[in-house]
Amino acid sequence: MVEINEIQEVKVKIKRLLVILVLPFLLGACQVVDSLTPVETAAAPGTVLFADDFANNNAHWGIADTAKGAVALLYQGLDIQVKQANAMMWTVTQKKYADIQVDVDAVLLNGSQDDAFGTICRFQDNDHFYGFLVTHDGYYGIFKMQDGKLVLANADNDLQYSDVIRQGGVVNHIQATCQGNVLKLNVNGQLLAMIEDDSYASGKVGLMAAAYASPNVELFFDHFLVTQP
Repeated sequence: MVEINEIQEVKVKIKRLLVILVLPFLLGACQVVDSLTPVETAAAPGTVLFADDFANNNAHWGIADTAKGAVALLYQGLDIQVKQANAMMWTVTQKKYADIQVDVDAVLLNGSQDDAFGTICRFQDNDHFYGFLVTHDGYYGIFKMQDGKLVLANADNDLQYSDVIRQGGVVNHIQATCQGNVLKLNVNGQLLAMIEDDSYASGKVGLMAAAYASPNVELFFDHFLVTQP
C-alpha cells in the first residue's frame, strides 16, 4: 500500500498549540490488501532490512503533487514540498517492521528554516504512528500520533533545543530507533531523546516534512537505511 497524508494544523514550536486536522490522500483502494501485509521477521543486530538510494520507486513510496504539497523522487533522493503554512506531509513504504533503526540524511532545499522534518516508524494508519522530528532552527522531539492527535513525548509537550542540530541549508543525519517499548532519536551521532511507549508494536516506516508560519518548504532526503537494532 502506498500512502501520502497531510495534517493541516499541527502542534508546532514552543507555546504554540493548534488543532490537528488529518486529511488522508490515499493512492489506490488497497486498505484491505494492506491489512494482510506481513511483518518482517527479526534478524541479527546490524542486519540491513531495507536500503533506498531513490534511484527508482521499487519501494513504493507514496508520490503525488497537490495544491497543498508534493512528494517526488528527484536527483536520486526523495523530495517533499509543503506548499501550505501550518501543514505536515508524509509518505510511507509498503513493508511492515517491528524493531528497527532508521537512518537518513536530510537538508532544506528551499523555504524558511522554521520547518520540521524527520522519520516515521510503526505506522498503523493515518491516526496511529511514531514520529521523530528535527527543525532547521535547532529543535527536536519524539511524538506519537494517537487517534489523530499529535502528542509530544516530553513533560512540557514542546520541542526541545539542541546545538547539535545543524541550522539552515546544511545536511543533518537522523537516526530513529524503535526497539521494544524504547524509542530513541539521534541527530548527527548524538542521542537527543529517549522515551518508553508500548502503544504500537510494528508498522511501516516513512519520511515527513512540515511548514510552520511560512509555506513553500522543500526538504530533500537521501541514504535511507533500515537495520535491525
